[in-house]
Amino acid sequence: MLTPLRYPGSKTDFAETIHKVIQHADLTDRHFFEPYAGSAAVSLALVDSGTVRSATLVERDPLVYSFWYSLFNHPDDLICEFQALPINLETWHRLRPLLRIDEIDPKRVVELGVAGLFFNRANFSGVMNAGPIGGLGQKSEYKIDCRTNKDDLIGRMLAIASMADRFTVEFGDALEFIGRFKNRKNALFYVDPPYFEKGESLYRYFYRHADHKKLANMLKKSKFSWILSYDHHHVIEFLYSDFEVQKHLFRYSVHSPKKHDELLISNIDLPKRW
Repeated sequence: MLTPLRYPGSKTDFAETIHKVIQHADLTDRHFFEPYAGSAAVSLALVDSGTVRSATLVERDPLVYSFWYSLFNHPDDLICEFQALPINLETWHRLRPLLRIDEIDPKRVVELGVAGLFFNRANFSGVMNAGPIGGLGQKSEYKIDCRTNKDDLIGRMLAIASMADRFTVEFGDALEFIGRFKNRKNALFYVDPPYFEKGESLYRYFYRHADHKKLANMLKKSKFSWILSYDHHHVIEFLYSDFEVQKHLFRYSVHSPKKHDELLISNIDLPKRW
């Protein structure tokens, strides 16, 4: 199940690792929560494979939230508007003001969802605040529409929309959401926060050091089972020194196809052999 979104640090290749952790810990009966939804690659893969039965996506970015909400609740409208949308610089400039919206607008949810998909596919590496592929002068051999194969994306969206009864989508801050559920023992959270080092350059809603520390303290007190992935940094290893921390090679494709160490941390038993 391929996500339609190109996302910084997208965990498409990480879904199999999370699948193995869930199977190893025998947690397939838990409802799955992804409080930093982004591309939702892990949730989509796990629900599609039957590893988990249902999932909740939580997203703070209004445009990304609106995309997921529209796809599961208004798929026909979303797909029709996207199909008719020209993928060019005129559209890029016309939709640009929507990036200033900081809260959701139920009356414009499909419009915002289409804009979220547009910027994700048309901007450099899927970064919402980045410039268009090919630059404003479009002098590169790669143009603004080179990552927008509408037939392929619509096929992905139709496949995902068919699972609407197994997904819920919520708008809001992940830390607040985790705080609401911290005493719920029968939940399973996959936590993939903004990167510690490059978060400010990759995400519209990034974390500062205090936010990363707050997340660590909150997870330490949570009673639900959680699996956490992070970019490899000694500060993160220190914050989670009370838990098992493993290093895994992960393909980070925003700037290069090279593989980098990613930290896998959990309050449940992780497989010793992969």
